[in-house]
Amino acid sequence: MSSSSSPPSPVNSPSTDAKADAKADGKKGGKRRGKKKGKGRKALGLTIDDDPARMCIVCRAAGTPSTLLRFARSPDGAVGFDVNNRLPGRGAWVCATTACLQKATDPKHGGFARSFDAAVTFDGPGLRADVQQMLLAQVTDRLGLMRRQGALLLGRDEVVRRLEELAAVGLATDLSDNSRHEVTERAPGATFVVLPSMEVVGAAVGERPVGVVGIPRRGAEALQVAIARWLGVGATVG
Repeated sequence: MSSSSSPPSPVNSPSTDAKADAKADGKKGGKRRGKKKGKGRKALGLTIDDDPARMCIVCRAAGTPSTLLRFARSPDGAVGFDVNNRLPGRGAWVCATTACLQKATDPKHGGFARSFDAAVTFDGPGLRADVQQMLLAQVTDRLGLMRRQGALLLGRDEVVRRLEELAAVGLATDLSDNSRHEVTERAPGATFVVLPSMEVVGAAVGERPVGVVGIPRRGAEALQVAIARWLGVGATVG
């Protein structure tokens, strides 16, 4: 009587074992790397769809290209403000605040030299003035574009009449207190933003001086980001 025996268990070759171990190690390593990256973005308050984080060279706070100021270094070492974040090469990022801009543009701080790891030249007061003027120009350029698109509303009566179509109401910095009070009373619940002087706004939209502007939903976010950066560094109105 022949006795039945169970088939021998398969034996992996050394190469098969090595591949299996490498695959397992790869999965573990990939999992660790992904987890670490996820924790880093979470700690910064970012999601996978957010702009990549940058760090201020002064206070080391994290931010995004839309909320910080980018500076670039030319081949001869001169530092300039990159208002549209488009210049090639390494950038140095600064919070859009008067305090951080003041420190970054102080030659004694040395933040630009450390960030670029190279010698730099700049005139502090001149560079700060460039930042303010270029951010103001970015605000007025956006206002002009929205006006040419036919979406911007001008004047308190028109703004109040079509309030439900708007994302925000812009009030010029030099609008009188009486006019400001009237608009806020007639537009309860509206979001209000600060705009440059009436003369500057009027020139931007091709009209006489304008104190009250209705900002449509389309393009509002980009305009509000520009306004926030302009205000953050100590706004100039003209």
